[in-house]
Amino acid sequence: MTESHETASRRREPRRKARAKGVLAIAAGAALLLGGGYTYAYWSTSAAISSSAVQAGDLNLTLGTGTWTLDGAVTDPTQITGSLSAVHVVPGDVLTLTQPVTVTLVGDTIAADLSTSIDSAIPTDLAPYVTVGFSATGFGTAQSNSSYRVTPATGNGPIEGTATVTITFSGTTPARVGVTQTINLDKVSLTLTQAAS
Repeated sequence: MTESHETASRRREPRRKARAKGVLAIAAGAALLLGGGYTYAYWSTSAAISSSAVQAGDLNLTLGTGTWTLDGAVTDPTQITGSLSAVHVVPGDVLTLTQPVTVTLVGDTIAADLSTSIDSAIPTDLAPYVTVGFSATGFGTAQSNSSYRVTPATGNGPIEGTATVTITFSGTTPARVGVTQTINLDKVSLTLTQAAS
């Protein structure tokens, strides 16, 4: 006896619905994965290069004991042995600092500029009548009147040299400009800066 077409159709209906639900569930899961930012992983690999470590270089500046001398318009240069605070300068004077300097530069491509600064030490009204000179021996070539370009020594050892700073008080300082004012020579500085160009 054969079952009717209607009865067979009713039996196949739950299977179709179950299959449709399964397809919908898979589609919904895929949508969730894609919507959640999931990306498929492809094969990949890596290998360490055959090399060794690289070491940073060095830049350093140390100062020895400097000496000051005072040269007046009518006197010979005299070394200052006591405290600078006891010195009274007048127009026409030249104060000179002779400063031993040790520079360390280590680097395959490094160069540095050795410079001096005293601007902040000079009172504003006296500044037009004070000039600062800078020279250095053993440190390469002058870049300007206040800077020398230094390159590493052979073997990257320390470079010994001497920096000279001269502070000249103009003999044409007018009237009483600058009388009793203080120039703080503690603010005289030497600076070593890696060159950028």
